[in-house]
Amino acid sequence: WMSTDVRLLRRVLGNLVKNALEASRVGQVVTVRAERSDGGIRFEVHNPTAMTEDVQLQVFKRSFSTRGEGRGVGTYSVKLLTETYLKGKVGFSSAPDSGTTFWFWLPGVLP
Repeated sequence: WMSTDVRLLRRVLGNLVKNALEASRVGQVVTVRAERSDGGIRFEVHNPTAMTEDVQLQVFKRSFSTRGEGRGVGTYSVKLLTETYLKGKVGFSSAPDSGTTFWFWLPGVLP
């Protein structure tokens, strides 16, 4: 168990799941998992589609989107909310052979 702002946690996790679903093709599986890690909880959202290197370099920038104008606050807000307000960490890995996994870690697992 942990103590955190549930609204912000839902927003972060929701943005990552939405992005993963939008990046996936019909029939592909998106997975979400959580586990205790380093005195906190690490959440992961995985989809089988890899991001190109140019997208990876910009993914956390405000107003950057591969989906068109009027978008581009999802991953930016994930980083802002996680690191500034929830005092956690966020990152990702993406490769053609393994797909894309976004993760965020939040401190404070209670016994």
